[in-house]
Amino acid sequence: MARLIDHTKLGSPVADALASQNAAIDAALRDNFRRTVAMFERVREMFRQQRAARAAYRELSELSDRELADLGISRSDIRDVARGKFPGRV
Repeated sequence: MARLIDHTKLGSPVADALASQNAAIDAALRDNFRRTVAMFERVREMFRQQRAARAAYRELSELSDRELADLGISRSDIRDVARGKFPGRV
């Protein structure tokens, strides 16, 4: 590798091309790594949201019909409320 750097300093066209190619490969690998990390972060967030929705569903399901009515929802609305897709305010 030190040999390529020495040739680059001398201005060898082949060494310059190799250095440029290596820089492009390094940039592509860094970009792919960032994209992969971002994808796993999105997947982790999706699982976090699903866990939160399941917990909300479980908690709301344990309430009585009277308690649900006090919140302004019916038992059939629990799934939508837990998913955050309930049209009313809760």
